Amino acid sequence: MTADKRRTDGRKRRWQQHNADRRQGVIDAAITVLRRDLTPGEDLSVQQIADESGVHRTVLYRYFEDRADLDLAIQREICQQAGSMITAAVTLEGTPQEIVHRVIGAFVDWSVDNIGLMRFAERELPGAASKPLDEAIGQIAEAIEIVIGGFLAILDAEVSDDLADVLTPYVHLLVGGVMAAVHSWTTRDELRPPAADFTRLLAEIMWLQIAGVAAAQGIEVPDVPVEQLLNLEENL
Repeated sequence: MTADKRRTDGRKRRWQQHNADRRQGVIDAAITVLRRDLTPGEDLSVQQIADESGVHRTVLYRYFEDRADLDLAIQREICQQAGSMITAAVTLEGTPQEIVHRVIGAFVDWSVDNIGLMRFAERELPGAASKPLDEAIGQIAEAIEIVIGGFLAILDAEVSDDLADVLTPYVHLLVGGVMAAVHSWTTRDELRPPAADFTRLLAEIMWLQIAGVAAAQGIEVPDVPVEQLLNLEENL
């Protein structure tokens, strides 16, 4: 590679990085405005984003194809942040009921703190080729399914072909159901019951569903920490 070619490639990389940084700065500014200045569901204007990011609104569209592309990027960032936070709670730590409570609690707590972001992520964007919220549901469901598979392996449980086939859509049903319940709860003028009680009740209902499915398949789910089950398995 010649020196001129290396200099050209270096400038190109720096310019691409500059554009990526400015694009991310605009997205971060939009999320700041949604959190700080707007009531949940209130329209977010390009001028507000431009003012917060320090990028003139006519320059802003150098980094996005159009308003739909901008809104999609904002939705994607919101969903990535929420999805990463929730999947971090999906671990084989504690009892099965505690795991369910922890995951639901993570989403409830995030939603209470970010109702405006949640409402923006839920919006239907005309002409959008993808829906970040659906992608986030898939990410969370995949993490939960992996944990369920690991737990079933620890129990050495026999899983029927029918249950194996329906597990993925069933986990999507659980995740979607929790999100729908939280959406309904956060639309109230007053969050009743309080977040801690709502989390507990929702987790109890979700656990009854999961335990019922397990029982119907002849799978006994012990109410002990998963770590304890792992230690028992290692000592056998």
